[in-house]
Amino acid sequence: MTPERKERIDDLARRGALEREEISRAVFDLRVEWEKRRAQWKIASVVATGLATGATVAYKLLGKSSIAAKVGKAASAISVVVSLTRAALRVRRFW
Repeated sequence: MTPERKERIDDLARRGALEREEISRAVFDLRVEWEKRRAQWKIASVVATGLATGATVAYKLLGKSSIAAKVGKAASAISVVVSLTRAALRVRRFW
């Protein structure tokens, strides 16, 4: 093997090692970025799930067909009946 050929092979080997190192760093940076994005999406998923659960619970507790709505409607109806009864009793005093 001639010295120029040996030198060329050594240069190619060094270049290959440098390129492998650059690729290794790039892959590492991509992995770090991937893990960061994954953590962000996980947090977003937990927040979205919590909001959806809270909205569902609120709808169940405060929606049109909830027990609270039925009690509120009944309380309104009872309040109207009681008010009309009191008004009728007051009017009756004058007659």
